[in-house]
Amino acid sequence: MGNSELWLFTMRFPFGNGEAFLENELPILAKGFQRVRIIPLLPIGEPRPLPLNVETVRLFDNEQVYRPLSIWHMALDLPRVLKVWRQAKASAPTPAIFKTHRREFLSQLRQAFNRERLLRKRMADEYDAQRVTPYSYWSSDWATVLSIWRLRDNRLHFVSRMMGFDMFDHRAPDGWQRFQELHVAQADHIYVIAEAGLAHMQERFPDQRQKFSISYLATSDHGLGPWTPEAELRIVSCANLVELKRVHLIAEALHRVKGPVRWTHFGEGPERARVEAVVKTLPKNVRVEVMGSRPNAEVLAWYKTNPVDVFVHASYTEGGAPVALQEAASFGIPLVAADAGGVREIVTPDSGILLPNALSPEMLGAALDRFKDSGWYDAAARSRVRSFWASKFNAEEVYARLLEELLNP
Repeated sequence: MGNSELWLFTMRFPFGNGEAFLENELPILAKGFQRVRIIPLLPIGEPRPLPLNVETVRLFDNEQVYRPLSIWHMALDLPRVLKVWRQAKASAPTPAIFKTHRREFLSQLRQAFNRERLLRKRMADEYDAQRVTPYSYWSSDWATVLSIWRLRDNRLHFVSRMMGFDMFDHRAPDGWQRFQELHVAQADHIYVIAEAGLAHMQERFPDQRQKFSISYLATSDHGLGPWTPEAELRIVSCANLVELKRVHLIAEALHRVKGPVRWTHFGEGPERARVEAVVKTLPKNVRVEVMGSRPNAEVLAWYKTNPVDVFVHASYTEGGAPVALQEAASFGIPLVAADAGGVREIVTPDSGILLPNALSPEMLGAALDRFKDSGWYDAAARSRVRSFWASKFNAEEVYARLLEELLNP
C-alpha cells in the first residue's frame, strides 16, 4: 500500500505546550498511515494525548542529546565531516563571520554527527524507503541529522518543513543559516508555510526551485464564536512575550483608544515585565488580563465562549501566515496586524486591517479607536472573516492535500 509508516521528527512535541500547530496536522496525517512514530529531540514536559496509531520514540536521554561525537569517530567519518564543513563555510556571508562562529559551529557539527549515529543505531534497520516516510517538522536540528544520514546512504529519503527562524538570514546569528545549503541539497522536498517564504527560497536556490512548495500551517474548525455589540471594545492577542512579537506596542496603543476597553493577552516570556510596566500607566477606561502561557486547547475553548471584537498581532517578523491569526479568524474575529512575512496572506480586505510593518503605538491606537466605525463591527463582517479562513486555512483540506503528497511522493 505504499508508504505505511511516518517518522515525524519534532523539537519537543508531544511534550510541553510548544508546536501546537501539530495538534491540527497530526490527526489528519495519522488517518493515512498505519503507524506514526514521533521522535522529539527534547522530550521535556507533560505529554499530550495522541491518536491510537501514534507512538513516541525517546531516542536520547537529556545528557546524550548535547553530547558531541568523539574526535576519534569524527576522524573515521572525515569525508562526510569535511563535506558538511566546507559547504557550510562557503555559505557564510563573510570569512570573518565564519571565523567568529567557527568554534560554536564545530560543536553543533559534532552534536549532529553524534545524533545521526544514535538514530541509525536505533532505527536504521527499520527504515525501508518503500514503507517509511521521514518528515522533519523544522529545517533545523533534525533536518541536519537526516541530511548527514543521507550523505552516508542515499537510499534515505526525507521531507521537511521550513517556517521562519530556519529560513530567513536575518533570523540567524550574523545572518548565517549554517546548515541550510546542506538541508536543501539533501531533502527530497521542503514545505514552506507562506508565499513570501516560497519566493525567498526559490530566489535563493534557483536550481532547486522544484524542491519547494507551500503547505500552510492550518487550523481546525471550532465553529463561529459568540458575539453581540457591547460598550466595551474587547481586544485579544496571543503571542510569546518576546521582543520580535512587539506586544508592548499593543499596550502602548491602548493609551489612544477612547471609551471602555478590555484587552486579554495569551502568552508568556521575557518581555512580560516590559508589557506590565506599560499596563500600569494605562488609564482607568482600560482593563487588562495577561493570561500567561496556556495550552492551545484552553485558548480555543476561551474563544468559543468569550465574545471578542478584534484580534491584534504586532510581530515584526513571521515565516508564514501566523496560526494565532488563523485561529481567531476561524471564529469570525476580525484581524488587525502588522505586515510581516506571510501575515498579508491571512489579513486581507476579507479578514481585517493590515497595518505597515513599521508599526507605531499611534498607528495601532488609531486603528483600534476607529474600529467600531470601520465596517468590521457587525455580524456580516464576522461571517466574511470566517468564510475567508475556510477558503484557505481549514486544516481538514490543507492537511489532506499534504497527506496525499506524503503518500504519493
